[in-house]
Parts: sequence; C-alpha cells; structure tokens
Amino acid sequence: MLKTLRHCFILLATVCLAVACKDNNAIVSDTLGTDGIEQGKVVYDTIHGMRDPMPADKLVDPDAADTITVEEAVRIGLTLPSGGTTSQKYHVLGYVKGFNAAFDPSYGNISPIICNKLNNRQMICYRMLSFKSQKFTDESQLQVGDVIIVCGQIQNRYGAPQLTQGCYLETSDNPASGYKPGPKTVLKESFGEGFGKFVVDNKQAASEEVWQHVPAEGDVSGFMRATAKIGGTPEAAEAWLVSPVLDLTGCTDGINLSFSHYYIGADDRDGQLRVMVTTDGNNWTPLTIQDDMWNNGKQKRFITAMLDITAHKSATTQIAFAYKSTAENAPTWALQNLRVGEPEEE
Repeated sequence: MLKTLRHCFILLATVCLAVACKDNNAIVSDTLGTDGIEQGKVVYDTIHGMRDPMPADKLVDPDAADTITVEEAVRIGLTLPSGGTTSQKYHVLGYVKGFNAAFDPSYGNISPIICNKLNNRQMICYRMLSFKSQKFTDESQLQVGDVIIVCGQIQNRYGAPQLTQGCYLETSDNPASGYKPGPKTVLKESFGEGFGKFVVDNKQAASEEVWQHVPAEGDVSGFMRATAKIGGTPEAAEAWLVSPVLDLTGCTDGINLSFSHYYIGADDRDGQLRVMVTTDGNNWTPLTIQDDMWNNGKQKRFITAMLDITAHKSATTQIAFAYKSTAENAPTWALQNLRVGEPEEE
C-alpha cells in the first residue's frame, strides 16, 4: 500500500512539473548540449518572449575558431589561482541573464551576466564595451535574452570566474545592438603553419614532393610552394593541392575564391598552373585567372587573385591548385592566404 501511494505521489509530481514547464515555455535541459546549441541554432531554457535566434553560423565570426561556451569559460577560470588571469583572450558564447550593474552612459560600458542556460553556469562580463571596444550609447543595445559573443581574458575573481575589464562585444542577435553579420566565410587558410585542410594528389610523381610548405622566415609568412625542379633539373610531374569538400549552399550573396600567389619561369603559364573546381569530385573545370592577377613571372612578389565561383555553388564543391611540369620546364608556384566565401566589403 505504501509503495503504491509513493508511486502515485511521484507520478503526480512528474505531471505537475511537466505542466509547469509547459506553462513557462521551458525547454527540457536534458535535450540540450552543455553549450545550449542544437542543430546549428542557439536555444534557450526559461526566458520568456525571446526573439527568433540567429543561426550560429551567423553569430560566430569565422576567425573566432576558439569560440567557447560559458561552461567552458567557467572551467578555465576555476583552474586559475585566485586573482589570476589568462594570457590569451577567448570568444565566449552565451546569452544575457541579467546585469551586475546599471548602465552608466558617462563610461559607456555594461556588466552583463551571461550563461549557457538559465539555471546553468554563469559569469560576469565586467565593464564590457561594445563592438570594436567602442562605448555603448544606449542601454537598449544590450538586453536580457540577447545571444552574444564576448571577447576577453578570463579571470578567477576570488573563486568566481569572469571576463575582465577590457572585454568587448563581438556579435549579438539584438537588432538594436548595431551588429551587422559579416560575409559568410566557408574556408580560410593562410598556409602559414602548413597544409591546413588541403591534401596533395600526385597525378605524376617527381623524385621529391612537388608541393611543400615553406615555413615563415623573418617578416615573410609561411606559404605553400610547388616545383618539380629537383637539384636544378626539371622533371615531368603533375601534383594537385586539393581542398576539403566545401558546403557553399549557405552563401546567399555570391561566392568568391581569393588567394595570393606568384610564379617563376613557366613556359606555358595557363597550361601548367591551373585553378580547378568540381562539384562532384570527378569532373573538374579550370577557372580563368586574368592577366592582372598574375605577377610577371620573374619576381617573387605575391599578387592577389579574386575569382567568382558562384556558378559552382553546391554542398560538395572542391578547389584544387593543379601544378604540371615537363622535363624541359619546371616552374615554381607559391600560394598563401586563401579564402572561400561571400564577397567581403572593400
């Protein structure tokens, strides 16, 4: 009897909790990841009257590869000694739960409390500034429920991790904030540290690897270089530097491929040094590089090339830099600072 009554009470409590959650428009926390992001959208726990969230790929700056959640930021802060501060800055994604202090227009900063989910980890962004470290001009620029990314150093403030003074707003889904999403970037690779996500497809191998990474030296950044001139002797070879598969379907304002490059000593420049594109991994199309997008072939001077690849928009697009040499002529082709995405504002 007692066991039956206990089961009835548990069932009643469960029903009441479910009804309460429904009335409060709550999202069951167990359905979320610890970062509060599900299927590319920012989702919320129990905040009322929310705007439709901005897709995560529009919130996160492509360069902010180290974007972390509030949960992760708190864990980092707790590893620091009391009063300690990280040497690096982090991009922390969360939503505004409240404020630690009222907005003071004379200073132009705001101290929001951000969290992953309403009753989850939270931290203060102490005296946070607006975009590009400018002052806030109105308190409506930051409101409870805003999804934001804050850039700054993490500090252990006597056991309470926070983002230190000097942190600034990087992105926001608040229409009043003044934030304008930048052009979508699908792939960005400087080649400063190595091949990145690119791989080499040797169609005809030389006695040494044709595509090699040249490390940074002095003021010169690292880059990729292809040549089949081995020990001063040209060799017949063909080697392609191939990108990963790129999903370009999210680009709505056109698609550009840009990169910096130079070549030395090609007898047949357009036949030996080609940029190729495919949407199925099998059928490759050469792209036209205008003459003003090449150097003179005698000086090692990087020139920027900008190619419109909107016609090759697909979920399975790939780019390749196809190098070819002969036993009589083996040019050099250098490459760095590649980007694929919507056109950037000039």
